[in-house]
Amino acid sequence: MSKENIIKTFEKITDNARYTAESHHIIATRSKMISRFTELFPAVIASLSSAAFIQGFIEPWSGLLALISSVIVATSIVINPNKSYYENLNAAKNFTVIKNKASRLKSLSSSYSENDLLKKAEKVSEEYEQLVRLTPPTTDWAYEKAKEKLG
Repeated sequence: MSKENIIKTFEKITDNARYTAESHHIIATRSKMISRFTELFPAVIASLSSAAFIQGFIEPWSGLLALISSVIVATSIVINPNKSYYENLNAAKNFTVIKNKASRLKSLSSSYSENDLLKKAEKVSEEYEQLVRLTPPTTDWAYEKAKEKLG
């Protein structure tokens, strides 16, 4: 493989990792919003229901609010947005590290022999592929948002 082709490999890894990292950041941000909603909303409902009970206002709407709150809590337990947030945040950070490593190697490529550069490209490629296998998948909507944001 020629040095030019090795440099193209670094460019491809940099671009792929850049879009993947951004997609994971977008998913993490959405997961954090869902997490906050599913934690805050039931707490507010519980407070309102408790206040209504203390005041002696036992109305049908207070039971409906408690039901809605229970459904939100149960849904949150199942989808576990906090877990998704941390998994995707860590994935984004790891892809950013790979992106920076590939970019740095591309910029230093003239300092290495073709053989050494090829070894470094193979190592970075393996690291990238390992990350792809170990991280949660991204979604089409997140990738489209990343494309819009990064151009």
